[in-house]
Amino acid sequence: MSKKNKIYWSLGVTEKGTRALLTDENSKFKWLRFQRNRRILVVLELLGLVLLALGSFYTSMTSSLNLSEATEVIVFSLAAILVIMLTLGAYSFLRIAVRGIADAPNELLDERQIQIRDSSYRHAYLAMGYLILGIFLVMFFGPDLRLFEPEANDGSYMLIAALFAFASLPSIFIAWREKDI
Repeated sequence: MSKKNKIYWSLGVTEKGTRALLTDENSKFKWLRFQRNRRILVVLELLGLVLLALGSFYTSMTSSLNLSEATEVIVFSLAAILVIMLTLGAYSFLRIAVRGIADAPNELLDERQIQIRDSSYRHAYLAMGYLILGIFLVMFFGPDLRLFEPEANDGSYMLIAALFAFASLPSIFIAWREKDI
């Protein structure tokens, strides 16, 4: 009989999925394991997060371009789709590249992996403190931001980028720092 697939609700992973990432030697994803390629994924993920956050200032940026309303909608739609695909794609590959260590529960990791994961979370929390400070400074000194406003600078894109950053920073730190995964 098959073993039951335990779901770790607080981490958003399943036992089978995590074990598959930890033990998978699939040649299709072997290119992701090299540190250089993982660092490229980190740069792409951070670029996607910055571009997503800049979506909050889209109305300020496009007001100087004098685009028609239809053209502006098309440009915004294409830009938003491309940025979200870049961010989600880079994070998905990044998660595969680090074998899901950042999201795995203790009982599925060995001592070395637990230490790596805990260290990455510590650095991610420190980085998030600086990121939140940066967001507060931009909101204080930058153009006026409002949440869910179609006519003004919409701060919800910055909020979404911060949430993506919270989810991806532990994997980013593992991918950047570790030689062998």
